[in-house]
Amino acid sequence: MKKIIIVNNNMKVGGVQKSLYNLLWSIDYAKYDVTLVLFSKTGDYIKNLPEGVRVIECGGPFEYLGKSQGEFKNSLKDTVARGFLATVSRFFGRDRAIQIMLKKQPVLDGQYDCAISFLHNGRREAFYGGTQDYVHNCVNAAKKVAFLHCDYCKCGANHPENNRLLAKFDKIAACSDGCRAVFENAVPELAKKAATVRNCHRHDEIKSMAIDEPHKYDDSAVNVVLVARLSHEKGIDRAISAVKNALANGLAVKLHIVGDGSMRDELENMSADMRDNVIFYGEQSNPYRYMKNADLLLLTSHHEAAPMVIDEARILGLPVLTTETTSSKEMVADAGCGWVCDNTQEALNKALSEIVGNRECLKELKEALISRATDNKTALEQFDSLICD
Repeated sequence: MKKIIIVNNNMKVGGVQKSLYNLLWSIDYAKYDVTLVLFSKTGDYIKNLPEGVRVIECGGPFEYLGKSQGEFKNSLKDTVARGFLATVSRFFGRDRAIQIMLKKQPVLDGQYDCAISFLHNGRREAFYGGTQDYVHNCVNAAKKVAFLHCDYCKCGANHPENNRLLAKFDKIAACSDGCRAVFENAVPELAKKAATVRNCHRHDEIKSMAIDEPHKYDDSAVNVVLVARLSHEKGIDRAISAVKNALANGLAVKLHIVGDGSMRDELENMSADMRDNVIFYGEQSNPYRYMKNADLLLLTSHHEAAPMVIDEARILGLPVLTTETTSSKEMVADAGCGWVCDNTQEALNKALSEIVGNRECLKELKEALISRATDNKTALEQFDSLICD
């Protein structure tokens, strides 16, 4: 049995944390003895982890990378300390802040076969990440692996300091072939260390949640669902514009937006004259019940790594239209589960109107997707290979 340790910042709701949560529910505990180290033992996902996982909090100043500034409001000492480290990162780089933190960060007891940093580092000036630094400096293991859940260039991670740290790892695991290709092109000297390990999913749980009071739609229109954080990079304004264009062309379409974020007020104002056709549902603990009966999942991001919602749609038999991003070709076009358009408003308008205008084609694709089996076989084979090779 391989003794592995996985390090992450916390288990709050987020893409990286969800990927980790799904992995922990998918791997074979007959093969692996698993310890999960968190900078902060917080987050909704921690409430329902498998019994086979041993969870510990790292202690020391790395806790500041697991919590926001607001979470320390009841401790003046911690508020000041975290604020100081964030300021150092902003003006002198995250690496300098990490150097300060490491002076008081204890090394973890024990020896492991493999240590995994699950969260990537971001922009040099951002006080974010740190799991790579922790694994490299504070964990004793025969093999060390760094995961990348990002477009390494567009998220600002491609910097000499981050690259030098990654060079110290034995393997670098990207969450898709597209993300891997971006990294290899950006840092070709580390390409030989790179591998793809796709995200796992809790297939049965997704299907079960989807049939728990599934949302009913008006079938007189094509019902398009968008599940995303309402922030600029998600391009939700482009989705609203594309629907407005389709309506102007006499097409029956409704956009159902599941999620919340900083742009919600702006987006609601933008669509005020289309209230019957653009509906906001806010943050939902069960987005799958909105996806179950929808006709199309729409992604309009300016840039993305490997959105888990695409695979979730495939599990539910929901066709996808997405703008072209890092992993869209392999996850949508090559997988035969929808359409990829150029990452422009004009292309999005054209693609959405064509799809909405051909409901029979959309219905046929949905029926075909529902009949397909889905599983984690490939993702788990990739993970096993990463650990054992």
